[in-house]
Amino acid sequence: MKRINLSRIIMFVLLSCIGNKASGQDVNKTESVTIKPFEVTILDSDYSRAYSVLTILTNKELKIVFKSDLVGGKDSVLFSRPLQPSDILQQISIINLDSLKEYYSNDCIADGSQVTVTFKKNGTGKTVHLSNFYQEDVGKIIGLINSLVPDKYKVWYDKKELITDYKRCKGN
Repeated sequence: MKRINLSRIIMFVLLSCIGNKASGQDVNKTESVTIKPFEVTILDSDYSRAYSVLTILTNKELKIVFKSDLVGGKDSVLFSRPLQPSDILQQISIINLDSLKEYYSNDCIADGSQVTVTFKKNGTGKTVHLSNFYQEDVGKIIGLINSLVPDKYKVWYDKKELITDYKRCKGN
């Protein structure tokens, strides 16, 4: 009886290994993703309260910093997390800065969502301001950030609501 159970266990392990190889899930192989260095900074400011929150995403780390805008005020790191290479980080690292406008807006809404994003890579940089407007590349970045941080540090950037408001403004 023990010999039959041992045989079944060995057979199960062998079949599991063969199944993993056939499906491309080699447990000993780690796939390497090459990510070019980059930095994306998202600014969320409340000038009436004299502070800003910077969300800084690089190819290696995600950090959220409280910046006191008062004289003598100190900055403090609210959240920090090292990042592993991933497909989404790779997609962010290859965003074509030349394809981005400096300003996107929904002219029907004067206040509301105001997002300023600064991109830096390959020794160049670009700042993009979004006023109640959904931009796909920025959406990917904010989506990644929001998936990694606690709720209290999430950046509001609702794709569905921003697109619906924009279409309503344009009469679509």
